[in-house]
Amino acid sequence: MFLKDLLFPKFCLGCGYLGTYICPKCYQKLKPYNRERCYYCKKSSPLGLTHPGCLKKLNIDGLTGIYYYNGFLKKIIKNIKYRLATEIWSDFIRGIKRDSLEKIMKLKTIAKDYIIEPIPLTKARMTERGFNQSILIAKFLNKFLGLETGDFLIRVKDKYPQAQLGSKLMRYRNVRGIFTLRPNADVKNKKILLVDDVVTTGSTVSEATRVLKRNGTSKVFVLALAKG
Repeated sequence: MFLKDLLFPKFCLGCGYLGTYICPKCYQKLKPYNRERCYYCKKSSPLGLTHPGCLKKLNIDGLTGIYYYNGFLKKIIKNIKYRLATEIWSDFIRGIKRDSLEKIMKLKTIAKDYIIEPIPLTKARMTERGFNQSILIAKFLNKFLGLETGDFLIRVKDKYPQAQLGSKLMRYRNVRGIFTLRPNADVKNKKILLVDDVVTTGSTVSEATRVLKRNGTSKVFVLALAKG
């Protein structure tokens, strides 16, 4: 390990500090997500649960995040996706704050009979990267949640970056049809905890929820590492 550190030294992604990809000082830039709101009406709701009056047949039942999606976390996630996934992720989870773990444990009380389902990548993207960052996140969460792991969804195509699209209708059309259910996947009456790395507009997880619920899933709760 010493030789590896000598040949391939780690530098903090935030300040360049030698020895780790995320130093303790820069870790303080990550802010635990506490703006718990109903995804649809944006009014306060514990753990981001959808209010009964906002809940329609194909809607998300709840959505929350572990951290706010700020510039530093964006840089971390980008490096996890495109550089040294395992090593940066290892440094990241070592520093996860106690209050963020408390949120995960609160979630455990409402998701005890759920199945954890990472948002999938397309086959081409998976081949390109060699891993799915949402699976890394789900595996970490499951150390605390202890849920059955699902593999129900297939991602059949990628979407264009949402920021490049103007209207809400265009963003909706952009994600339509990006997911399908695996052949013989049985999601009827099941409760699913969808896990993604980043949720901003929520369009991707909304489409995944729509596909699951149209095939009989009873509840879908979304947990993101970063919530914008």
